[in-house]
Amino acid sequence: MKKIGIVGAGISGLVLACFLKKNKNYDISVYEKDDIYLPNSNGIQISPNALRILKKINFDLFNQKKLCKITGLSFYDYNLNAKIARMSFDYLKNDPYITLNRNELINFLINQFSLKDNIIIKEVTNINDKSIFFKNDSEEKFDTLIVADGIFSKLRPEKIQPVYSGYSALRGVFTDMIQVNDIDLWMGKNFHLVKYPIDQNKNFSFTLVNKMPFVKVVDGYDSKFKDINKNNNFYFPKFDNMTFDNIKVKIWPIFKLNKIFYGHNNIYFIGDSAHGFIPSRAQGAAQAIEDSYALYNFLIQNEFCTKKLYKFRKNRIKKIITKSENNLTIFHLNIFIFRWIRNLIIKLICSYEFLIKFVNSSIFDYKIKEDL
Repeated sequence: MKKIGIVGAGISGLVLACFLKKNKNYDISVYEKDDIYLPNSNGIQISPNALRILKKINFDLFNQKKLCKITGLSFYDYNLNAKIARMSFDYLKNDPYITLNRNELINFLINQFSLKDNIIIKEVTNINDKSIFFKNDSEEKFDTLIVADGIFSKLRPEKIQPVYSGYSALRGVFTDMIQVNDIDLWMGKNFHLVKYPIDQNKNFSFTLVNKMPFVKVVDGYDSKFKDINKNNNFYFPKFDNMTFDNIKVKIWPIFKLNKIFYGHNNIYFIGDSAHGFIPSRAQGAAQAIEDSYALYNFLIQNEFCTKKLYKFRKNRIKKIITKSENNLTIFHLNIFIFRWIRNLIIKLICSYEFLIKFVNSSIFDYKIKEDL
């Protein structure tokens, strides 16, 4: 039985751990420095390409009341205060686009495969070859090491660094009066706001992505917006049907890696630690899940080579990064004529199902198993 060490108990680390534990041929240890059991509500979107993978680890057993199957995406022009069009997702009934509370997904993965027995709350300070070194100066040896500890990983080579993207996300969760199963996307000048349900109990998540200077006092996620805003004048748009006055809003500076890096010397990196990028169209979580499934398949085939994983994943990741950055440009247009053309194109696409399928196909229809 091969001994595998995973650093990081986020989405990519836990999905990989679930596959490995389901296989039963591996002795798994998952190391996490933070308390993953603390209650923390954050929305997460899972697109069909990722959901197909989650179904392989029993996601069909997930409590359906704790997720939302998205039926459509409504586009709004903030400057015109008008709805542009609605993109129907009715054609995704077999492989839906879902949203939920990230904590609920984490808890499901842990409980479904009894990962509590494998998760060790311990801070990793260094790795080399097949050894993990901890803050208390202890050491553990493994046959294979996987690092999945996020974009701020300190275990990568120094030349691979996160850089500020020029954007920050303001995030929060709130309860509304009515349950809807659509995503709302508001597009403004240098910002966009996404609002979506995270369960069947009228709970919603919102994310406002704003072009803004990096706030130096913020060096990680989950910093409270109201505390930082005392000394900074951030622009926060006003919406007729939404108020954020009494909501705990957190600011997340958005970083991206300066280079795609899947590891070296047979130490694997996956998820944001391998290719952190500006997330869009639910691909932050989706690409972490795709990474986990790809690496799992290499491991069970005894393909222990980080270069092969990089070669297999690089074009897919580059394509997703390009689409994400293009989306940001389109969502944040300043010039009226460009916004008018954008709105016209969105109306046209949303009017025909074959066009909706076409614009989403390269992301949603990707079946990773066919390429492995």
